[in-house]
Amino acid sequence: MNIPLPGIVLNGFIAPMSIVAWLQLALGRHMVDDATRLATGGVESLKYFTVQSNLFSGLACLAYVVCCGLFGPPPAWLVALKLVATTAVMVTFLTVIAILGRAFGWGKMYAGGNLWMHLVLPLLAAVDLCLFVPVGRLPLWVTALGMAPTLLYGVGYLAALIRHGREENGKVYDFYGFLRWGTNRAPVVALSMLFGSWGVALLLYGVSSLLCMA
Repeated sequence: MNIPLPGIVLNGFIAPMSIVAWLQLALGRHMVDDATRLATGGVESLKYFTVQSNLFSGLACLAYVVCCGLFGPPPAWLVALKLVATTAVMVTFLTVIAILGRAFGWGKMYAGGNLWMHLVLPLLAAVDLCLFVPVGRLPLWVTALGMAPTLLYGVGYLAALIRHGREENGKVYDFYGFLRWGTNRAPVVALSMLFGSWGVALLLYGVSSLLCMA
């Protein structure tokens, strides 16, 4: 093994807990009203960026442990994958703090599996990345890849809104409420989320580089 033991422990913990947290959310019988709880049971829970980003982060952690255990130091592509995945879960963490917690209530944002997905796992992923992953060896431009999850998710989210509107046949499609300020402000919200993701990636890159040099 060529990664520190705390890094092994963190990655080995995050990978299965991302699955456990999702199952807790998906199988929770009370999670049925996405208009007020911002949570839906079953497979439909996969529609949330929170769930997708945490599962992505868990997969990246699993790949990191396996690759380092079998082949030694992580290749650049895997380090970049960890940066992108950690950026995604930190976008979830910050969005809850800045927007969703105030809009839907802190209790709902940190109930059950959401406590893990909105708070615990993102923070653990950030600690792992900043302390134990050699992000500083990557070129700075790689941080732009941190926008990819937000961009891809945003395209799908927007496509659903164009097709169905905010709500259709009792089903809420704007479940994050990003159109609550009006459709004319939607491009501003979208660009803010996109470049905010890049800002998060730059911050993680900078903190990791400083701590690894210390």
